[in-house]
Amino acid sequence: MSKKLTKFSSLAIMIALWFAAIPGWAQQTSPRSQQTAAPRVTHRQSRQFAQDPWWKHVVIYEIYPRSFQDSNGDGVGDINGITSRLDYLHDLGIDAIWITPMYPSPLVDFGYDVSDYTALDPLYGTLADFDRLMAEAKKRNIRVIMDFVPNHTSDQHPWFKESRSSRTNPKRDWYIWRDGKGPGQPPNNWQSWFGHSAWQFDPATNQYYYHHFYTEQPDLNWRNPEVRKAMYDAMRFWLDRGVAGFRLDAVSRLFEDPNLHDDPILPGKNAYGDPNIAHRHTDNLPEVHECGR
Repeated sequence: MSKKLTKFSSLAIMIALWFAAIPGWAQQTSPRSQQTAAPRVTHRQSRQFAQDPWWKHVVIYEIYPRSFQDSNGDGVGDINGITSRLDYLHDLGIDAIWITPMYPSPLVDFGYDVSDYTALDPLYGTLADFDRLMAEAKKRNIRVIMDFVPNHTSDQHPWFKESRSSRTNPKRDWYIWRDGKGPGQPPNNWQSWFGHSAWQFDPATNQYYYHHFYTEQPDLNWRNPEVRKAMYDAMRFWLDRGVAGFRLDAVSRLFEDPNLHDDPILPGKNAYGDPNIAHRHTDNLPEVHECGR
């Protein structure tokens, strides 16, 4: 499992994962617990529930597609496998499923390095398979939530390939490119979540690009209106296919300090041997909240 899957600190919706009950649980509880009455929901609470967004009072089940259910015997879980388990999920009382990334990806970070936001990796199936999943889920009143990765792309995404091709390419400003402080010196002391400098030198254009995560995951420039439009269009593509919403990955890292101030140094070193820093200029900037609205 990717390290990335462990840091869900910033979610577009706050998700509580509920898992299947242990068979026979009711028989294993004490007589006293069996006699305890369920909490009473008042009329006022019922009215409040009705006014709240749907996701505040539902059970959401996370699915990692590669290992959930293999439908064709190739050893990799897939979309048809998820569809085949919808009755099981319905019987558990699941209201919505959150599916981790299924987009085309080199899988450097288990799908969180996306190379196409409006397609599915053939490992998992086709868009026709996805449409069938949506239709079958709707029959069972199960909503589908997609995992979306707005902060960065794969370095194999066509956008980045264009961006790194030359300093004058129209997509150059879709990513964060900067000159170094000097020969062999990155622009500042920002660190990657996975250790060492968050800047990768690209000899083709003699500049550094910024990556908060792996070097193969260059950060998008969310200050560029074209980037925002492209990402919103990608989300709209899936909304038009019926998804109920998105879990937004690494959303707190969408913006960085445009002036590239160094992050404050803290005592000690991290697991990678780097000085500890406070990610003051690369995490939870005010623009994140403005964009989220």
